[in-house]
Amino acid sequence: MKLSVVVATHNRAALLPRVVEAILNQTLPPERYELIVVDDGSTDGTEALGTELARGGRLRYVRQPNRGVAAARNRGIREAHGEVVAFTDDDCLVPPEWLERLADGYTRHPEVVGVGGRIVAPPEVLRRSAVARLEHHVARHVYGAGDAEALGGFECPAGGTNNMSYRRAALLAVGGFDEGFPPLVWGEDADLKLRLTRAGGRLLYVPVAVVHLRDYGLGAFLRQSWQRGRGEAHFRLKHDGCRGWGAHLKRLVLAPLKLAAAPFRRDPAMRAAAALGGGLLAVGALTYRAPRATPTH
Repeated sequence: MKLSVVVATHNRAALLPRVVEAILNQTLPPERYELIVVDDGSTDGTEALGTELARGGRLRYVRQPNRGVAAARNRGIREAHGEVVAFTDDDCLVPPEWLERLADGYTRHPEVVGVGGRIVAPPEVLRRSAVARLEHHVARHVYGAGDAEALGGFECPAGGTNNMSYRRAALLAVGGFDEGFPPLVWGEDADLKLRLTRAGGRLLYVPVAVVHLRDYGLGAFLRQSWQRGRGEAHFRLKHDGCRGWGAHLKRLVLAPLKLAAAPFRRDPAMRAAAALGGGLLAVGALTYRAPRATPTH
């Protein structure tokens, strides 16, 4: 089995060399995988950097006009030669055994269409950031991304496209990522996961961790929480219409209160982050209005 790794990037020239180096230094033999970097219209010198990195022949650099991360990942899927397409982001560091663990999942479970792992903060960030500790708790205890493997459908912890892989044929069968998600709305990865599992696909979670080098400051966390709320609303309205939306909104409004309760009593900063982040998530969902469809002629 050959794997194709797709990294969609936009204006992250400072981080990209570390990301690429980690992917090119895998325990999986080099002949069993390829790396495709899709530049989504960067303006910060990524084009020159990508061209230079590609000269060694270990990766392919593809540039396109800025159309968003979903379009960039779809471009990578089209360019891929592997049976499996693995995704990570331009601010993530994969461990040396990453691809080997993903490939092993398909070998042991040939029935699955996707294999993925978990995302963690750098250890030093986890110690000092309440936001990082909160997200670590939610990933393990809400989504089930712990130390044990899990096999399932949409409820499977695997699915976040900074540490996920899918069979290329399955991706093509459902049309890849939805490029129609509005700006400042998260959820293309969950949308793809739902379409694949509704089509009968099974997923495998393996506890291989990718380190996310993003901003764990409170301001960034609150912006992201608001965007997650908008994504939650868009996702629900797209797939379920208005069925059950009122009850779901009620759960979103109550979620901040539950998150800020008992589990975090010994960590007041984490409790505060939970309340603020959950509140912004609820606000994003409650105030979201889906864009009107553009008439076609």
